[in-house]
Amino acid sequence: MNVVGTWALVRWTSLKDGVENGFPMGEEATGRIIYTEAGQMSAFMMRAGFDNQKPGTLPTPDDLIAYTADWRIDGEQVIHDVKFATIPHWIGHPLVRTMEPISDHQLLLKTAPETSKSGKVYEHHLLWRKVG
Repeated sequence: MNVVGTWALVRWTSLKDGVENGFPMGEEATGRIIYTEAGQMSAFMMRAGFDNQKPGTLPTPDDLIAYTADWRIDGEQVIHDVKFATIPHWIGHPLVRTMEPISDHQLLLKTAPETSKSGKVYEHHLLWRKVG
């Protein structure tokens, strides 16, 4: 699948033990992810209504996530080697996403499942639509 280009966020869902468990930034979250042919990418996601936030209020990861990275494809995975991010512990680390093409213009990116201390398995599914 050719991921180069601009993609708009359609839906971001979290899963707990394989079952949909909500929307991290709400059902109306918005965002863009851009992949260049030169191997650079950037992603920006925010909750709906963020633009109405009270002046002087600092955003949290519940409101806004942005990062830029070098990217590469390895099989069915796209790997983002993060350079700058609003989440500090992402910087210098790869974010690995499994790619699942839905159509020529839709792509599902899945985070790797993570197991919590309680034994629950969490993951995120981000559905993107190609722009233009």
